[in-house]
Amino acid sequence: MEVYNSEEEQVQAIKQWWKDNAFSLIAGIVIGIAVLGGYRYWTDHKQTQAQQASEIYSEILASAHGKAEKTEVLKKDYAGTPYAGLAALLAAKDQVENNEIDKAISQLKWVIDNSDAGIQHIAIQRLARLYIEQDKIDAAEALVKDAKVAGFSTTYNEIRGDINLAKKLPVQAKENYRLALASLTPGDQRYAIIKMKLDDLAQSNSVASSAVLKDSTK
Repeated sequence: MEVYNSEEEQVQAIKQWWKDNAFSLIAGIVIGIAVLGGYRYWTDHKQTQAQQASEIYSEILASAHGKAEKTEVLKKDYAGTPYAGLAALLAAKDQVENNEIDKAISQLKWVIDNSDAGIQHIAIQRLARLYIEQDKIDAAEALVKDAKVAGFSTTYNEIRGDINLAKKLPVQAKENYRLALASLTPGDQRYAIIKMKLDDLAQSNSVASSAVLKDSTK
């Protein structure tokens, strides 16, 4: 640190520092104000978008009238909000019930490509189940193969069990179902369904073993 011999030298040093640094200082202030203003505009815009999307989604829930059109508005203009993905999930559900499977698949693919992780996982699981029902086992397996579980392990293990069952791999299917049951309690609704699948597998194996035994004794 420089040592100044007099107050005048200090004043002169301050003046010189200001002369040397005034432009950078002012530019920094201007940039800081611009960044702060831009951030506030961005957060206000996001809040406004979320509010508007929430209102449209509420309209979709409240009435069947114009659901398809409102869903497309959310997907087009409010894709950055979770309401677009939720609306697309609802649309896919309606389309499955109306046997419009190809449209439902398109909706679910859109959710996978455009939504955040939680909603994305729901879409992956529903699409995998659709593929299994259509006997597109390889497509279902590819979909869940690299899926990051993040709290969805039960459902993913159940789906993998269904895939292995469809591939006639009962041993692997049993293991998947057991893993799915491990994270559930007997009172859970999913527990009863998965346990039924596991019991059916055990019974099928028992019948098959009995048939083999009878043939061997003839």
